[in-house]
Amino acid sequence: MPPRLPREAIGRSASLRLPLPPQTRQICPICSISRTSWPQFKRPRPSPIPQNRITVRRQSNVPSASAIDTLPKPSPKAARAALRDALLDLQKNAGSYVNISRLQLALRGLEQEAGDETIRIAILGIADSGSSLKKAKDLLRLLIADPLKTEEEWERILAQDLPGNKPLLLKVGHNGAEENGYGNRLVTELHVSSAVLNGHKLEILVLEMDPPKVGAEGVFEEAVLVPTMEIPTSSTGRYTPVTTPVHKSLIVADGVLGAAAVLNYPLDTDRSVISTAVDLQVGTEQEKAGLPFQALDVVLAEKALGSFRQSIDNALFYEENWFKSGLPEILDWVRNGTASTDGTMKQPLRKLIESMLRNASVAIEAERSRQLSAALAAMVSSSDLAALRQELSQWAERAHTELRDQLDVAFNGRRWRKLGWWKLFWRVDDVSMIASDILNQRFLTDAEKEVIFLAGQIDKAGVIKEDLQETPKNWAYKREAEKITTPTLGSEPAPPVIQDLIESPRDHLPVKIKPHPWPLHIPATRAYLSQETVPALQALAQKLVLQTLSSSGFFTAFGGLVYLSSVSNTLYEAGAVTALGIVFSLRRMQGKWENARKFWEGEVREEGRKAVRGVEGVVNDVLETPDQPLERDVELDKVREAVEKAEAALADNK
Repeated sequence: MPPRLPREAIGRSASLRLPLPPQTRQICPICSISRTSWPQFKRPRPSPIPQNRITVRRQSNVPSASAIDTLPKPSPKAARAALRDALLDLQKNAGSYVNISRLQLALRGLEQEAGDETIRIAILGIADSGSSLKKAKDLLRLLIADPLKTEEEWERILAQDLPGNKPLLLKVGHNGAEENGYGNRLVTELHVSSAVLNGHKLEILVLEMDPPKVGAEGVFEEAVLVPTMEIPTSSTGRYTPVTTPVHKSLIVADGVLGAAAVLNYPLDTDRSVISTAVDLQVGTEQEKAGLPFQALDVVLAEKALGSFRQSIDNALFYEENWFKSGLPEILDWVRNGTASTDGTMKQPLRKLIESMLRNASVAIEAERSRQLSAALAAMVSSSDLAALRQELSQWAERAHTELRDQLDVAFNGRRWRKLGWWKLFWRVDDVSMIASDILNQRFLTDAEKEVIFLAGQIDKAGVIKEDLQETPKNWAYKREAEKITTPTLGSEPAPPVIQDLIESPRDHLPVKIKPHPWPLHIPATRAYLSQETVPALQALAQKLVLQTLSSSGFFTAFGGLVYLSSVSNTLYEAGAVTALGIVFSLRRMQGKWENARKFWEGEVREEGRKAVRGVEGVVNDVLETPDQPLERDVELDKVREAVEKAEAALADNK
């Protein structure tokens, strides 16, 4: 709407019999007609209808309206304090999910009286070499300028090109002695008076910025409602970004290129909070109405203002061109919800808090979805587990078959037969070599390779959760968790344990072996057989050979003594004694060695079966481990509770 007209014109409003606005406002008749509400006539209250006796009985147990009205209700100040405390709690617990700058702006508004909050509006000129910024300043000057006065000093400051496109802050109707949120070093601050906007308590910030293009709606909203100012910090040309949260933003562009840039922005936001305007001369009003932005004609509005300042006789020309320029719609957008109210929160402040809480809820749900997706991705599907169990079963079957067949080939082979008891005299030193070769070549070699491949498949499926930053550990052999009881003052000492006095390895591995990320039962069993049983078999072979030779020598000497000790004993009798002793020694050697060989063969087979069963049991335990239930993030739940508390407190503030 156009600014005020002369006071002579105001006097004519008496003939219209309309209530005049206060002289401090000094609004033209057109504005007064549009702004002044007609008197509301109260309808006569109908007389109460007498209730019959049945109705009274039915309502005897229902509290009356007067009784309900007497219930205690929270006072507006208490509800406002509760909302402020909820936002402070939100700032403490959900700092990473809310925009702290917008939250501080909301807290600043809640510190003021209800209905008298300061509303900060940003007029943003898009970055196009200063053309849109100049249009934004001209638009602001036309909105606040008083046509009944000559050009004021603040208008000339607005028309000037500040060095480095320094931001500009206009406080409309504020007292110059009031404390402001900016220092003179940050922005150029002006205190102006406007007959139309004095009672709205506005802070209008004008600066240049380049909002993000089409992408995420939340990013665009945050960027426009929290614009960043580039503040020079030194004479070297360096700038420091300073965020300036606002309640409402108006994006201003110039010309066809500016309109094309505005169309790239997501314009499906709340138009009462984020609006767009382009200085673009289009044809008819229908064409203007079809545009997704407000079309302006700043030059036409300047001509209208200049003509009225030249002469009051140009009032009709001023009014006609003022409405054609499109500035009244922008003025209505600025005044929408910013007028002072009686004890009711201003609408821009409420929308600011609602938007902030809504964005916080979206951020919380996004984080919860991310955590859920990560947890689900870490889980192993039932089909993969079934396939791995099937592969394990097939591996166990092949391992048992390999153990049986390969050991049969080894123990029935030519090399093992070389260790017959009667060949032991010249092959006693080959026992350890032949036995070790059998273990290295015939003892589950293929099964060991296959279980390594199976362990790789299990790791690929994600069944084993292990920190890759740590040294890879053998998941098949783990040390038992030792329960360490910390003694407390006055407690009885723990009973002595013999194990504490004996130095022994605490690992399950029978021999020392380097850990690997696959089951080590087979190589550990092979190492155990090679290091524990083969040396014993070698020692037994040497012992039997020595005993046999010693016994044979003894009986030979005894036969000689028998022959020499008596004349009646013949050589035949002495040889019989000697032969009997040698046969006895060889028979004892044969029995012990063959029993030792059969025992060792059985031990190798049994240890192989134990190794296969051990691998099968360990891998099956890994595959049978149930998936851990999804754990809720306690911190995230706490943040959600803070947001819900703030939403409930906002609902109590009407």
